[in-house]
Amino acid sequence: MKIDKFSLSGFIILLIASQILSSCELVNLEQLEENPDIFEPTTIPESVDAFNAAFHGGSSKSWSSASFTLAGLDGFQDCRLDDTIEIKADGTYSYDGGSRLCGAEDNQQVKTGTWKVINDGNNILFDEGTEREYTAIVNGFDQNTLSISGQYIGLNIKGIYTAN
Repeated sequence: MKIDKFSLSGFIILLIASQILSSCELVNLEQLEENPDIFEPTTIPESVDAFNAAFHGGSSKSWSSASFTLAGLDGFQDCRLDDTIEIKADGTYSYDGGSRLCGAEDNQQVKTGTWKVINDGNNILFDEGTEREYTAIVNGFDQNTLSISGQYIGLNIKGIYTAN
């Protein structure tokens, strides 16, 4: 039986890939590291109107990243810690990625877009109807601290933001 060199090459690549994948360690993506030094609220305002008032303060309010975790990737969060977002009462935002950009979607310092509170304050929908549309889950929120989470490329993310 004669084996052509393309079949043999494909088999070797498949064998190597299976060895690499079988040696990978599984990471529990459900558990995000908690920072005990950062207050995290566990309730949300009682109404969407109260949520909106706290979120933009009647005209605009600036929020800074206090904590950011991307499950399974250590060190990634450092480039998020200088990020700020200004939330405006007209349903728009201005996002400043800071001086340390993370790359990928975080490839420019300032971005703008839209936001709105949905599901009785349990979610914030950013950039509805665009390729950047993203729904964040609100874990907890008070006048000065917002905890949100979601997923990015299949990994759990969590951010805690404080009002400036």
